[in-house]
Amino acid sequence: MTESSPGGAGPPALSLHEVACRYGGRTVLAPLTLRLAPGAVCVVGGANGAGKTTLLRIAAGLVEPTSGSRSATGRALYLRPGAGTRRRQRAVEAVAFAGALAGRPEPAASAAAALASCGLPEELWHREAGRLSAGQHARVTLAVARVVAPAVVCLDEPTEHLDAEGRAAVRRTVAALAGEGSAVLVAGSEVARHLGAADARLELAAGTVTVLG
Repeated sequence: MTESSPGGAGPPALSLHEVACRYGGRTVLAPLTLRLAPGAVCVVGGANGAGKTTLLRIAAGLVEPTSGSRSATGRALYLRPGAGTRRRQRAVEAVAFAGALAGRPEPAASAAAALASCGLPEELWHREAGRLSAGQHARVTLAVARVVAPAVVCLDEPTEHLDAEGRAAVRRTVAALAGEGSAVLVAGSEVARHLGAADARLELAAGTVTVLG
């Protein structure tokens, strides 16, 4: 069993207890115990197929583990770059809709602030998502995470399709989410070197988990 408990001694925002996942007799994720306090940031590294997405989807409550248990103190959100919109939905409308679902009192204003913080040029806010580039769409996804700000945020490969400026937007978004009390899991094969400081680092390889710090 691999165990990590970063982010302080208070009640965890996310708790995974001996969580494991197997498909067709193959171990996709070895038993892992992880507790993340509100505001903690955990980076999950590993090559493609190592089990990163499986771990994040379990953390978000989208996949039931084969064994073990998962609990969270509130809403959990799983996002990959480009998620959170429909092709014909305008960027600002998608983010405002997510904010409204999350109970933001002024979703339109919150959406504008989130898009600005994620570096999407204002002239693109009213462009349909299907007409945005992959990098622009990835910024909209970051804005969705920013405006929802749930108890647990799972960002899967958030730096994919992004240049240096976009990766800086990821760092700002993660820092802002953590500052507002969200526990943040960020997964990617190279995300650790782009993200900077984190409260915990996990490395996955063929389903096994190593705690790096």
